[in-house]
Amino acid sequence: MPVVDDRVTCVVGTIDDGGGTLDALANEHGFAAGTLDLLFIDHDKSAYLSDLQSILDRGWLHPGSIAVADNVRIPGAPKYREYMRQQQSKLWNTVEHKTHLEYQTLVADLVLESEYLAG
Repeated sequence: MPVVDDRVTCVVGTIDDGGGTLDALANEHGFAAGTLDLLFIDHDKSAYLSDLQSILDRGWLHPGSIAVADNVRIPGAPKYREYMRQQQSKLWNTVEHKTHLEYQTLVADLVLESEYLAG
């Protein structure tokens, strides 16, 4: 099994904490304009869009950055999904991948894979 502990850092926090976590990512971990290649979103579904906007406001994404959002259908992130639909071919190019809710095959879900087009 490959060891990744020298390449992966876990930062505990929330993006909507008044800037503390985002500042820590910038000041302690080198997040800066255009440095983020991949953003995986899988947390409080109601915060998907606002958290994405906070990251966009910091300018950390670059053209070609990928945002992957899990569980967009169940339990659902309708504001995030609608934003990606509205921004299709403008700020984002999004593909919806059909999948299933974790640990079963009966309940359909969606994962959104979005390429950032603007910078």
